[in-house]
Amino acid sequence: MAKKTFTKKIFLFVDKIFYKSQNPPKKTAALLSELVVHRDLSPCDEYSDYKIDVFYKQRAAGEKYPVIFNIHGGGFSAGEKTYRDYYVARIAKASGAAIVNVNHPLGPENPGPIPLRCLVQSANWLEDHAEEFNFDLSKTLVMGDSSGGYYAAMLAAIQGSEKLQKVYGTMRHKFGAAIFNCAIYDLVYSLKHPIPLGFTSGISLDITGLKRKEALNWEYMPYACPVDHVSPNYPKSLVVYAKLDFFAKGHAESFIRELEKNGVPYEEFHSKHFLDNHAFSINLNNAVAKNARAKMLSFMTEFFEKEPD
Repeated sequence: MAKKTFTKKIFLFVDKIFYKSQNPPKKTAALLSELVVHRDLSPCDEYSDYKIDVFYKQRAAGEKYPVIFNIHGGGFSAGEKTYRDYYVARIAKASGAAIVNVNHPLGPENPGPIPLRCLVQSANWLEDHAEEFNFDLSKTLVMGDSSGGYYAAMLAAIQGSEKLQKVYGTMRHKFGAAIFNCAIYDLVYSLKHPIPLGFTSGISLDITGLKRKEALNWEYMPYACPVDHVSPNYPKSLVVYAKLDFFAKGHAESFIRELEKNGVPYEEFHSKHFLDNHAFSINLNNAVAKNARAKMLSFMTEFFEKEPD
């Protein structure tokens, strides 16, 4: 069994101390009572340990639900779908969409490409269960925060790439839009420009199973950087980022340039101050975070209300 990295210990600690503030017990329970909640569904036999939850506000019989496929963050080594319960339940209520909130394998015990192979299967689950849950597969959006944003960006690339599907598995479902929240888009840049306190070394082990310098030659590195796999068929995107992000400063700007180069429609929202830092939008009481979430809801609503081409 892989030894816990320094970063995994840090991110597990962060999860523990912020869980109640991000999921106020009474508010979370009251909000979930207003929704239909399906817990711990298995997306496939191969990754049966990694469950998904489905939340939605009941619609009239026969009315279809747009879908938001949400991937939690946690530095590639921590986090859990239930840590975003309040966050995604609010989105389900406000947007009218069905939230598919997913778990995935964590590092360093499960280095790449394992997590993305699992997430591809979870995305395919939408195709297999659309009739059961009345999903509108013409209106599906993938989103994630931090490491979840990285995985969301990779899924958006995998769905249109035969080359990537040879690595991560056939992806039958195609998302029409995406929201990336403070994602890491360029692993090579991160490895070559380490951040203080050993975070880069730990994250390298969590993602690749290799030490930082060895990871630059990781066999999957050519298939692991979202910034390298943007194409003209990439989905319409909203890029939420912190201008002074401690973990991923400059990543979003590079990613946006690739979206522009490939003619991909996109919108962006960013914070400007250091205290509004990595994954700032999940902070419930911060004014800038509230503005970011309003932008996200507006982006979702516009996508869901648009008539299919």
